[in-house]
Order: sequence, then structure tokens, then C-alpha cells
Amino acid sequence: MRLALGGAAAVWGVSAGVPPAFAKAKHHHLGATSPTARSGSSTARSSTIAMADRPLIMLDPGHGGEDPGAIAPDGVYEKHITLASALDLRQALEQTGRYRVAMTRTRDVYIPLDDRVADAMNQNASLFLSMHCDHLPDADLRGASVFTLSNDASDTLAAGLAQAENGPATLDNPMAGTSPQVADILASLETRATKIGSQSLAYDLQSSFRGIVPLLPDPKRAANFAVLRDPSTPAALLEMGCLTNKLDETRLRSPAERTKLAQRITLAINSYFDNDAERRIAG
Repeated sequence: MRLALGGAAAVWGVSAGVPPAFAKAKHHHLGATSPTARSGSSTARSSTIAMADRPLIMLDPGHGGEDPGAIAPDGVYEKHITLASALDLRQALEQTGRYRVAMTRTRDVYIPLDDRVADAMNQNASLFLSMHCDHLPDADLRGASVFTLSNDASDTLAAGLAQAENGPATLDNPMAGTSPQVADILASLETRATKIGSQSLAYDLQSSFRGIVPLLPDPKRAANFAVLRDPSTPAALLEMGCLTNKLDETRLRSPAERTKLAQRITLAINSYFDNDAERRIAG
């Protein structure tokens, strides 16, 4: 994610597709098997969950195609890192046997923000995770952060990021055809439940990362991101690190480090659904 593209002269040629230094890492991922990230209780449960009953996790690798996203000082594109990271995460999630996994894109192609949200809604996703990289004005800042949807941004930088990311995005009314009274009630219930779910997911991600994956000093953030506006699906936008920081860029380009990141996200999603089940039983 970036406030402005900038540095266009430093980007890799379009015909190259993937930067040379990153192509090897991406190829390594596609040919490797990432270790499964799961808790002991997940293993016993995985064999008893029928495919149709598994919750659907929608992964959204940010940017793509004509939109490179943030550009590191040495020319690495955010869009390549988000896609490689999402593919790693899909593999880790599927290996648990607990989830179905879909992606808004699986190749270097541009997908409008509205279409990404509509995809999650149309497939009745249980969880939506948009994956990005930060591009901050201070190159010394590093670490991941997690955004949830809010009309009131948590800080000025978050508001600017959302505005730059959203562009002209719109979203049709998902309750069209429903009476206004019923639509108001359903929207209120969905929004409340979705907000609670989104905040729980953000908490689980931060808890799973702490001490293992670097975090920004203020990792819990909020802004009005168009890609998080589905009122029926708990969602979060994960900034995996800062491309403006050399240590973070090196970490995000490393297949081993992306595997570690995928494992921690998987553990967070396991925790989210384990705790959600406990809440339903208790309620």
C-alpha cells in the first residue's frame, strides 16, 4: 500500500513480470511444501470436518496488474510480495484440513476493489483478509499492523492510506429487494456482529505475531477501507511490513520468512474460529 506511486523510473520492466531477485524466491515457494501451522486440537478435528462444512477464508493479495502498489527503494513491487505471501498462506491454511480457501487473484492481474468485496460476498466467505505492505515516510519504522474498518481513522496516516487506496470504489447495496425496515434491522445486526468479528481477528493476528513477527509501535489501526466494507463478513487488512524499511523488505522477500508469517496467520485464524465456537456454545 502506498500514498503515491512515485519513483516510476525505478520499477522493474513490465516485460520482466517479476523482479529478477524476487523470481527465484517466488519459484521456490511454488515448488516447496510449507510446514503445517496448527494446534494439536486442530489435527484431531481436521479429519472430521467435511469439505462443505469448512469455513471459507477469502484471501485478497493487494494490488496487481497495472497497479504495482508500493515500490521499495530498490524497485521491488508490493503486488509481487502480496501474491507470493497469499499463496503461502493458502497452502498453510489448506494443510490444516479445517478450511476452504479462495483468493481474489492468483496471478498478476488488476482486480477492482469492488469486485474483491463482491467476490467474498457472493461466495459467503466466513473471513476476509486483505494482504498489503506499508510504504511509510519514515524509513526507520518497521513491522506489521492490522487495520479494521471504521469511519473514523485511528490516525492521520491511516486516513491518508485509506483515501489513497480506495480511489473511486463503490459497493452496491447487498440487501436490495428487502423492505427498508427489514434491511435496517439486518444491516444493524450484521454490522455489529461483523465489527466484533473483525476486531477479534485483528486481536488474534497481533497476539500470534507478538515476539515473532515485528509489529509497528501502534499495530492496531482503523480506517475506512473500501475493501473491508462487506457488512456480512468479518474482515481485516494486514500490512505485513514496510517496504520503505530495508529489514522489512528483506524479510518479506525471504521464502523462509514468508512461511513463518503464513504459519503465524494460520494460528491466528485457528484461534479466531476456536474462540468463536466457544462463544457460540457459551451463548
